[in-house]
Parts: sequence; structure tokens; C-alpha cells
Amino acid sequence: MNIITISGIISVLLGIILGFIAVRQCRSRIGNEENFISADAEIIRMESRTSIVLINWIPIIAKEYRPVICYRTEKGESITSSQMPFALKASAECAELYRMYESKTPITIRYNPHKPSEYCYNSKKAFHIRETVYKFVVSAILIGGGACLIRGGMIF
Repeated sequence: MNIITISGIISVLLGIILGFIAVRQCRSRIGNEENFISADAEIIRMESRTSIVLINWIPIIAKEYRPVICYRTEKGESITSSQMPFALKASAECAELYRMYESKTPITIRYNPHKPSEYCYNSKKAFHIRETVYKFVVSAILIGGGACLIRGGMIF
């Protein structure tokens, strides 16, 4: 066995391990999210920042907003958090949240009963699945590259 074959075997093994980690991580995160408890939250203020974003590969200075929310857990604990990501002012999500803030309409969130400061607005299942797909792509590249190295090592 030469160094190229050994490198290929290591690459294939890393790809397989990454694939297993991706599946396990996705299943546990989606399972955890299903155990979250619903609560009504009030948007107490909107934080803003100015940043440079790329729209069609053109850098634009844009205003972004994210809500700071306050909610009560089922144990009566009051939580104030700004965990939500920033959204562009022109986005539909930002407009909806700003309308809710101005009209004092409560939003429904789901929080982790074991760690109440961790919450999600809407579902993050699509995010977790996308995160897993990315890991699978990297895993496939590692396995394919490793297979090529193994084959190349056998030729030499």
C-alpha cells in the first residue's frame, strides 16, 4: 500500500463518518424541536443595523431589523431574547414582524423546555434538513475523492 491508497481510505472513512453524523444530528435536532412548547410572545422592540449585503453580486448598504421578544414559560419565568436573525427591511418577513410590533400583536413561538432561552419562530425543519444536505454533499465529495485516490494508488 502506498501513501495515495492510504489517503484515499482515510478520505472514504471521513466521508462515511460525516454522513452518519449528518443523519444523527438532523434526527436529534428535529426530534428536539418537536418537544418544544408553544408560547405567545410580544415584540418589545426592533433592533436595527446597517450592513452590506450582496444582491445579485452587487454590494448594497441595507438596513436590517430583528425583533426583541418577551415571553413567559409555563413555569412563569419571563424571558427576553433577541435570538432571531436579522432580516432585510425590504423582506416580507421583516414587514410582517414590524406590523406585529406596531400593532402589539403577539407572535407564537416554540421554546425548549430544558433551555427556555432557546426558541424558534416558525419551524426550523427546513434549515436542519438543508444543513444535513450540505454535509451529505461534502461526504459524497470525500468518498468520491477517496475512491479516485484508491484507484489511482492501485494503478501506480
